[in-house]
Amino acid sequence: MEKIALLGTFPKDGVALMEAACRGKYELISCTKPEEVPLSKGAAYVVLRGIPIGPAELDILGPEVKLYHRWGVGYDTVDVEEAGRRGIPVAISTGVNSQAVAELAVLLMLAGLRRLFDLAARARRGESWKEDITDNSYLLSGKKVGLLGLGNIGSKVCGMAAAFGAEVSYYDPFRAPPEREAALGVTFVSFDDLIANSDVLSLHLPLMDSTYHMIGTSIFQRMKPSALLVNTARGGIVDTDALVKALENGGLWGAALDATELEPMPADHPLFAMERVIVLPHAGGSCQDLNAGMVKCIMENIETVAGGGRLHRRFLANPNYFEM
Repeated sequence: MEKIALLGTFPKDGVALMEAACRGKYELISCTKPEEVPLSKGAAYVVLRGIPIGPAELDILGPEVKLYHRWGVGYDTVDVEEAGRRGIPVAISTGVNSQAVAELAVLLMLAGLRRLFDLAARARRGESWKEDITDNSYLLSGKKVGLLGLGNIGSKVCGMAAAFGAEVSYYDPFRAPPEREAALGVTFVSFDDLIANSDVLSLHLPLMDSTYHMIGTSIFQRMKPSALLVNTARGGIVDTDALVKALENGGLWGAALDATELEPMPADHPLFAMERVIVLPHAGGSCQDLNAGMVKCIMENIETVAGGGRLHRRFLANPNYFEM
């Protein structure tokens, strides 16, 4: 019986669903800490949530591994190129958590513009004075929301933001067909126009060499000083030091972040002391509703590989190594 290894910390319901899906077909083993990775040696399929996989881990787990699969869609903690060179596909759970992340992105837009957390802090302190906050808070309705990236998540954000009365535009190096843009109610603009004209700039792109620190000093200098930055993608896309400076010098009105360069952020980081800034512990793609869909996606991909098939390109983080 082939083994499936769970590396990292998984939701209890998710583990129970994996156990049920594996019963009678696969032996399921679990390792929650990086130092426990050697215990998974011999596994044919490795599911990842929180434990990084680099060349050392690839060496430990060995060539017996037929597939590495992320519980989620981010793969910046996996050396996908080295895995590909070794002939091992790395898969992601494409589309499974897109609704959850899209909902959080719009929630952060609303909470950021209305300064929800600043108001909640006043209430917790037993204070009733709020006019200094509400007089510097805003509606999402009527604002220009710019999406940097129009993948599964960005596409869902379009309708949600528009439902609140926002005007939605996007830039993506791979422009969508006109009929899809029309169906989503979104307008394609140039990168420069998106940066210069967005009241809310929301990030929906992967972290790669080409996107690392894409949002830095030069971008902040071109954004509206009244703009809100929303990041539910990956922290490394934003230069944190440049973000802090932009907020301090009035070059940016606010930021709402579910992803940061350092995770977790140190408690004394200056972002935590700033008004009009929200920092969350990268929770956008996780909620109980997603567990069944996540297990279904992962097990279907495992069954495909186990049966000698090839995964669809949309699931692969290193597709260039496995082209037909």
